[in-house]
Amino acid sequence: MKIRMICSDSIIRKNNWHMKQKENEKNNPDERAITLGVDSEVIQKVRSGEITHLLIDIDEDNQNMFLENTDGNLVLVTEDAPDTFHGCYFYNGGEFPYAIKSVLEFLVLSNDDDYCLARIIGVDTEPITRFNYQGKGKSIVEHPDGDSCMWEVSFEVVPMPKEPRIYLMRWNPSISSFKEKDFEECMKNRVHGMFRLNWSIYEWQEARRGDFFHMMRTGDEKAGIVFSGQFLSDPYPADDWAGSNKRRMYVDMVCYNAESGAAPYITQEKLQAAIPAIDWSKGHSGELLSEEITTQLDEIF
Repeated sequence: MKIRMICSDSIIRKNNWHMKQKENEKNNPDERAITLGVDSEVIQKVRSGEITHLLIDIDEDNQNMFLENTDGNLVLVTEDAPDTFHGCYFYNGGEFPYAIKSVLEFLVLSNDDDYCLARIIGVDTEPITRFNYQGKGKSIVEHPDGDSCMWEVSFEVVPMPKEPRIYLMRWNPSISSFKEKDFEECMKNRVHGMFRLNWSIYEWQEARRGDFFHMMRTGDEKAGIVFSGQFLSDPYPADDWAGSNKRRMYVDMVCYNAESGAAPYITQEKLQAAIPAIDWSKGHSGELLSEEITTQLDEIF
């Protein structure tokens, strides 16, 4: 389900595990999220997954919040940029001509009673009302062949739970149906630095859309955590990936923090030395980590 939004102040709430990871980055954290004033029903539907896309019309009031700009001038990404164009209303033959802010990662859905931090996992754009531009501050004149248009930006989001569960997924390329060449194909086709998979989950009973995971590579010299992400679905049953007659539970996932070559950014050796309570070399995929283990892992990050 999609819903149209109205934006307000730029703000970010740093109260959970994944936001803490970002605090040491060079970007100003206040630039990474934009607040949208919504009612409580919208927040609940985003949390439940009933609403997955937030639609925003770009205009002169909010263009600098969403679009990349240099000294107040919008950055065009068209091959043949015009000498002049009508601010954020350039039609460009129906192809979106602007760059979405590269630092924008989150939307904050907020009202006086509640708020929800949501990660942006996809962006689509579409020209809606076309018109002939009459000059700044003047009324638009709608025309089907107008030289300008209103652009609608659709942000696909997944909620960031206030008290997330953290799962350890496991991947052994030598026995998995997902081979290293498949990983490299995913890396090549990333969108906004992310790719998507579905994966079997063993301890599925408490898993929910929005929970976090780390992917632990095992079985070779590249063993270690190779990427992280979030669940995009609640667990669901499907045929066994290994070809047996039994059914497995799966989750859909969005994956980020990955590097080409599937090399670990935390090695198995480092994990085993720091957190010996877990056998990092083997186990089921989809292990729910305790709060104690999660805290220790957070310290390593």
